[in-house]
Amino acid sequence: MGNLTRQDYIVKLLMQKKKMSVEELASILSVTPTTIRRDLLILEEKHQIVRTRGFALFNENFQKDYDGHLRTELFYNEKQRIAGKALELVSSHSSIFLDSGTTILEFAKELNQCTDLEDINIVTNAIDVAQSLFNVNQIFMPGGVLHHYSKFLFGIDTASYFKDINADIAFMGTNGLLNCPGLTVSIPFFLDIKRNMIRSASKVVALADSSKFMCRGIYTYCEYSEVDVLITVQTPENEAALERIRNSNPGIDIILA
Repeated sequence: MGNLTRQDYIVKLLMQKKKMSVEELASILSVTPTTIRRDLLILEEKHQIVRTRGFALFNENFQKDYDGHLRTELFYNEKQRIAGKALELVSSHSSIFLDSGTTILEFAKELNQCTDLEDINIVTNAIDVAQSLFNVNQIFMPGGVLHHYSKFLFGIDTASYFKDINADIAFMGTNGLLNCPGLTVSIPFFLDIKRNMIRSASKVVALADSSKFMCRGIYTYCEYSEVDVLITVQTPENEAALERIRNSNPGIDIILA
């Protein structure tokens, strides 16, 4: 679980699955059902979850206030490891696209602290990503409408902007990889932007922590056949899914952080 507390991990799981049994949580976390019940009682008192007989549900009313913090904190150790591996793929005098998301943001912070790279051009429409790159000389951003929750610029002009730029690498995030043919997103306004990033880049690198194998977005914006590298963390829970991706898509280089 990295830097996660057990209760944070429970909330993360419930955010993705919405409803889980006490026995299922106990099995995943390798603790007794009694321990899970105590955790759920504490989480319910914090209004993060709702308990029913034998089950726990994520409290959707709590998500707006908690989700931004949670997405940043959960799986933080994995995101750092993935960011470090991604940094190894960047060379001086290159142009890169940076998508949005907490793993991409962690990678941007690593990139910002790197002193070995020269003349890097970064193109992004993620406000928080751009703000984290204060040591990078060249940052390009399109115009557009700000999506406040994701801190992401979108719109027709935003999508068109990425058609005309040639990038060496596009570092892309995903809402999830569970039983889907590629990288996903849940907000339709972002589809054309992400697809244009993919088409305009010579190399596509997907960054996904292990939680992404437990959920998925509504829309597939990039199939695995378009992905050159997937950087992730292997766990007992996602080992079988990773093997399926390898077997079905021999062109993907899967790098384990």
